[in-house]
Amino acid sequence: MGKRRGPDPGGGAGSDEGTGLFFLLAMLVCIVVPWTLALVWTLLTPGKKEVLQAFPTTTESGARVRQCNTQAMVLKRESQIQQWRSRGRLLARGFVLRLVILGLLWCWLLYIVHQIQTVKANSALYQNFDPYDILSVGRSASAKEVKKAFRGLSLKYHPDKNPGMEEKFMLIKKAMDALTDPIAKRNFALYGNPDGPVRMEVGVAIPLIDKSNQGLVLILFVIFFILGVPLTFLWCMTAGSNTGANGVLNDTMDVLKCQVNDKLRTRTARDLVGNSNESRSSHRNTTAEEMQAVGNLWKEMGGGTGGRKVENTDFSVMKGEMLLLAHLHRRSDLLSPELLADMECLLPKWHMVSTAIVNLSSQKSMDATTEALRSHRCLIQGLDAEAQSSGPMPLLQVPHFTEEGLKQWRKGPRKAASLLSLLEMPADERRTSLEKFGFEQQELVDIEEFVAVAPRLVIKETKVFVEDHDADGDPIEAAPCAGDIATLRVKLERQNLREGEAAGAVHAPLFPSAALPEAWWLLFTPSSKGTTFSCTRLINLDRQIEVLMKFQVKQIGKHRCSFRIVSEAYEGLDLEHQLTFDAKKPPEDRDPSGDEDEDDEDE
Repeated sequence: MGKRRGPDPGGGAGSDEGTGLFFLLAMLVCIVVPWTLALVWTLLTPGKKEVLQAFPTTTESGARVRQCNTQAMVLKRESQIQQWRSRGRLLARGFVLRLVILGLLWCWLLYIVHQIQTVKANSALYQNFDPYDILSVGRSASAKEVKKAFRGLSLKYHPDKNPGMEEKFMLIKKAMDALTDPIAKRNFALYGNPDGPVRMEVGVAIPLIDKSNQGLVLILFVIFFILGVPLTFLWCMTAGSNTGANGVLNDTMDVLKCQVNDKLRTRTARDLVGNSNESRSSHRNTTAEEMQAVGNLWKEMGGGTGGRKVENTDFSVMKGEMLLLAHLHRRSDLLSPELLADMECLLPKWHMVSTAIVNLSSQKSMDATTEALRSHRCLIQGLDAEAQSSGPMPLLQVPHFTEEGLKQWRKGPRKAASLLSLLEMPADERRTSLEKFGFEQQELVDIEEFVAVAPRLVIKETKVFVEDHDADGDPIEAAPCAGDIATLRVKLERQNLREGEAAGAVHAPLFPSAALPEAWWLLFTPSSKGTTFSCTRLINLDRQIEVLMKFQVKQIGKHRCSFRIVSEAYEGLDLEHQLTFDAKKPPEDRDPSGDEDEDDEDE
């Protein structure tokens, strides 16, 4: 058997306990340093991530994003960017709590570093410890000679007589013990140190822990402190939350799931938004004057429909409905500053509720989805959802157009009666008509900017096909057969954009956010029997758009289908198209069920 080696005299870093301590230190560094750098970057560049996500300059394909530069949207965008870049918004409860946790971790890390340096400094005192050399005696010196040398050196280096020589006096004392005391002699022979092995232990960082339990303590520390504290923080932030993943209150979602059906209408969707629990969240201690103002709005804007009276209606419900109607009718001038602030706070919540209604209706029918989308974009643009979309109402989306002005605008020859006709009017003719109408120069600039960014989608190609292969194995687009999973391909183009440009955020000056994306819904349903309604949401900002939708062909013969392309943010710009294709009889040597399974997997 080989001779058993004692622990490292210098001790420290090579021992098991020292390894555990350095592992703990390394783990803290891996957590604290990246976290600190992330927070420093956030403080140095506040809001940079939000700005790039909301207002990108280019798309992934390299196209330049064309943002709306009307005066109202520029001011709204600058205000939102300034708000994101404000360091004051970082001083929220969650951010402060993260700073406190990070500060505690830094304190613990520095404490461990200090303890390691202390132990290493003590260990350095005993490196190459030689008691004979310290006492200046020979290795054959007797105990009497050792004690005599100790007395002489102790008188010379005693701290009472020679302040500042405490470490030297301690070494002299240890050297004498190593040559005279039996236990110290044994420790010196085994470990090179009269006190035994000097190690840096995890116990230095976790005081008063038995050595046999230090490994367990380290594991528990990782579980409860490194993992437990952040997870507990997240749980505290979400515990008891009555809000779903889509940001809508759970109680509101329960009502929507019961009320949204395939017979949904625009008025119903508006009422669901106005009567939602989100509308009640703005209720606070209000003054008698404010209650009177809400009551006047209730009477003036027809809030008392359905036989309800002001005195029989809950104030929070009445207030939410009136704020919504004031927004849709563009009557914010009737609101006090406090009510206007409440409306600004409620609009994002209403938007989430309206989005939930659209998503639920997309599972019902094409008509329900169209009605829900109409209510949704009226909320974004501040339009009366009950007005006829074929009338002058969509023109209110044009900057500086008002209801009173529209009555004059529609009179006379060669005047655009709809939004689309205004957008397609020749620029010179449009400018001449607007100048005669009395618009000022800045107003004309805003209108032309709106015309430049307002989407004008055109359908370039529609085709129904199935993916097949020719005799050489090359992929081809074949005519569909009964039982196939066919593909509807629609190619669209934004004619308001130039080559290399992409669509920016929606022009919505009455909505608090200036970063709403331009989204569209493709609603597909056959007018013939045999297939089901399907839809998809498009957020493709490029000039050229290609959409692919899968559906099953169940019957042989001619199919007359229709689909709609409905805007999520603009009123009066929807498209509708009729499509016809023939479904053949499947070949006898092909198993339709097998093809369907294969196509389902591809889909």
